[in-house]
Amino acid sequence: MKTKIIIVFCMILSAVCIFAEDTELKLDLPLFDFPYQIDAMNTVGYGFPGSYVNPSMAQSAALVTDVYSAFHYGMKSLYDLVDMRDIILKNIIYCGLIFGGDYFLTTMPGGDGWMHEEFHRAVMSRYQVDSFNGMNLFPIGAELVSVSKVRDEDLIRFKRESPADFIRMHVAGIESQYFLASRMQRNNFFYNQEYFNEALYWLTITNAHMYIVASASPGDVDKSTASSNRTETDMASRDFTGFDMTAWAYDLFRPNEPYEARGPHPSGVGINRYRTTKDLTDAQLRYLKNQRWWQIFNYISPMMFGLRSLPFGDTDIKWNFAFRHILTSFGTDLTLETYIKIEEYNFVAAYHNYQNYKHVFPAIEIEMIDYPVKAGNLRMYISPRIMLGMQPKNQDFFTSQVEFFALIGSRVDFQISQHWLPYIEVMAKTNGWIIGNEFLGNNISARVGVSARF
Repeated sequence: MKTKIIIVFCMILSAVCIFAEDTELKLDLPLFDFPYQIDAMNTVGYGFPGSYVNPSMAQSAALVTDVYSAFHYGMKSLYDLVDMRDIILKNIIYCGLIFGGDYFLTTMPGGDGWMHEEFHRAVMSRYQVDSFNGMNLFPIGAELVSVSKVRDEDLIRFKRESPADFIRMHVAGIESQYFLASRMQRNNFFYNQEYFNEALYWLTITNAHMYIVASASPGDVDKSTASSNRTETDMASRDFTGFDMTAWAYDLFRPNEPYEARGPHPSGVGINRYRTTKDLTDAQLRYLKNQRWWQIFNYISPMMFGLRSLPFGDTDIKWNFAFRHILTSFGTDLTLETYIKIEEYNFVAAYHNYQNYKHVFPAIEIEMIDYPVKAGNLRMYISPRIMLGMQPKNQDFFTSQVEFFALIGSRVDFQISQHWLPYIEVMAKTNGWIIGNEFLGNNISARVGVSARF
């Protein structure tokens, strides 16, 4: 897997060098991510190189962001090179190619569909639950794609050891899609890329939204689940959970129910993994259906409509914002994310409104992006980040008890040449859920990678 990732990265760089112009392209490749890769190594079971078979959230997110960024960069460069008299036709062709390319990539390894499954798998790898990403088989046109080759025994143990992580596992897939939208929007804003990312925003956010709608629909869930149960007579062929959000709602309300309480599979082989709307009470199904409407917040951003940077009065300050509504291990996170550029100062400021069944837990977040520092002849870019606030104690869906939550960390990029910047990143956190971070408990993580900028 490591070799494949490096080959993809090199192919991206080769394509980029053909069209290197004024627009800045930023590519990241996290080569090492500890301690996650120790968990992945133990899950796969054949030494450290095997850890790349189950990439971390940071690794899969970086690769997918690179793929879409390089594609959009190349398309923008071609657009600038092609001279057409009919500018309307030129724009229609350009937008159509972007939409078509982005849609095609969703069905390929390295696209957002692949990343969706890898976020599921990253949570599973933390508890030595091995699996296979069906997107690696290039399932173009497939209606359903599975994370398969999962053993019932591992799922039984996983839920027993950490109900909160087990719940988070179900919705880590659509978490990845909102994480990708956030990364692409940040890069477009802070690096003056002016890419036509709007196609990707709408494709990935609408896809996530419609999946939640489908997961709360008896007509979609119950019929599809019955069909899968008839054909999947062996354990290895089954998906790890079925409809993600249906399973999420079921376990959110039943964190302490043993996994084996689901009962036997209709074939008589293994456990009946998939949940249907019939397995939810009226109140539980109503809670899941309510999430469909909350998802509308994810469309509220000027960046969804082509307004990539907003002026702040008559000053040189630029800003923008985006809302996120994300399903979590304890309920939901409604976030207002604000981007600000003041000369060389780049900031992300966010307010998080965490909510379990009936209680709200606030938090704030501030991050500086690429502040330039010189030490002798060495130029560095420093990106510190801090979060402070509260989350439900023990990630519990029902509790009113508060648990203090904090995160502090920084990334440092070292500019060793015009285009190449090795980087290190260290992050420490208390108990709590963070988008794009596999660890719900106390954790100190370190990453080492290389960034390329053109």
